[in-house]
Amino acid sequence: MRWLTVIIATGIVLFAACYTTASADTDSEMLSFLDGGSLSTDVRISLGFLYGAGCRPDGLGNPVSTVRGELVSVCGNPAGLAFLESSGVLIDVLPPLGASVSDLADLNTRAASMLDDALESADNPELELTYPEVDATAGQQAGIVSGVFAARIGRVVIGGAIEEPLSVGFEIVDTGIEAFGETVKDEEGGDVDIAVRATLDAAADLSVSVRRSTLAAATQLSPKIGVGFALNSYHASAGLTSIAVGDGIMDYGGTEYAFNNPDDPWNNRLDQSASGSFEGAALGWSAGASWRITRSLTFDVNYTTVPDVVMEGSVTIIENMLAAISDDGFDANEISASQPTLTEYSETIEDDPLHLHLPSHMGAAVSLRTGIVLTTLEYRHYDGMIGFAYQDYSEGVLLGDGIGMELEIGRLRLGGGVITAELQGKSANDNGSNAILIPLANVGMGFELGGGMRADTMFLALPLQVLRVSLSYQF
Repeated sequence: MRWLTVIIATGIVLFAACYTTASADTDSEMLSFLDGGSLSTDVRISLGFLYGAGCRPDGLGNPVSTVRGELVSVCGNPAGLAFLESSGVLIDVLPPLGASVSDLADLNTRAASMLDDALESADNPELELTYPEVDATAGQQAGIVSGVFAARIGRVVIGGAIEEPLSVGFEIVDTGIEAFGETVKDEEGGDVDIAVRATLDAAADLSVSVRRSTLAAATQLSPKIGVGFALNSYHASAGLTSIAVGDGIMDYGGTEYAFNNPDDPWNNRLDQSASGSFEGAALGWSAGASWRITRSLTFDVNYTTVPDVVMEGSVTIIENMLAAISDDGFDANEISASQPTLTEYSETIEDDPLHLHLPSHMGAAVSLRTGIVLTTLEYRHYDGMIGFAYQDYSEGVLLGDGIGMELEIGRLRLGGGVITAELQGKSANDNGSNAILIPLANVGMGFELGGGMRADTMFLALPLQVLRVSLSYQF
């Protein structure tokens, strides 16, 4: 959610901040009018990293236990493959699903609060301020997100999978931001009144995805004990495209000049754009063991190491901006008397790597079947955080320990748990505790269709809304 509020506020805050800091030689500069316009966003997220392939997770997501579905053990605990009785294939399909974020969070209030913070130095009791109207939706990425196969070759079972454990997409359109500001410039012939009325429209598209390819093998050391190993290849990519286009009129000493006027012999475009892409790859592995103590009791352990993915690439930033606008605010002394709307062109290429963090983890699970009820208790310890780092900025959640429980009652499956975590980076609260608890819950059902066919569904999976359908065929 923090990502969303930051994106919502960025265009508004940067635009307003240009009017809020007085220049070195005058304190008469002020913002008289600001209309925040409207902002609409569409956020699409797929977080299979938490749940793995299939629709039969444990209480904490991607299964450590092996008794519910040996086929999807390719992506969880590979030791489960050792007990696979027949070859099989599986695909996961996510149908389109979305909801209004405003039902879960008051984004209008958050955007208004950020705008108030940006304008706190604008000392003008007559300021006319209209806050932005925010419309935000969130949902899941639709389509086929994973495929799994496994086959027995003598005493060894091999398997493979292609997944998309992480996919995030933002589409943002910000329109109708309008502001009016005025100041006084001290020149040799006397004071010159300067007034600027400007508008801003902006749009951005940000995407991040991780694809994982897995090759696994398992065997039985005895009729009750199986071991497995999997090699995981991670490929990550990220892309950014954004543009902000400004327009307006400057009144300099009673004469009006227009931005983006092709008749003026100087550059007076007012815009900014950024575009770039990053890619990277890394290898990880997973190992596990499964002990079928009795027909009703199973004990499983698993360790999965997930490397940090370093993505190489670059971002190109192009700006046509007034020299009077800087990080320190608006300095009227930088406005030229002969070319008031003169803007400076600059192009910057940033080629620092983007680091994507996903946590490694080890876990243990005990499963007990009594009649039609299958109960699993599990514990996991995570090493690392979910997040990213770019230049000197980092953001993420450091995961700690988790406890979960899964119940399978006939066709119905209920799961849940909690993971201790700590906020990192800008999300951290410097004035209090950064410790948080992440709750997980899932609800699903499974159906045997006959002829080796099976359909599973997962229609609730906190902390992210999800609806998933898995189709498997064993032969």
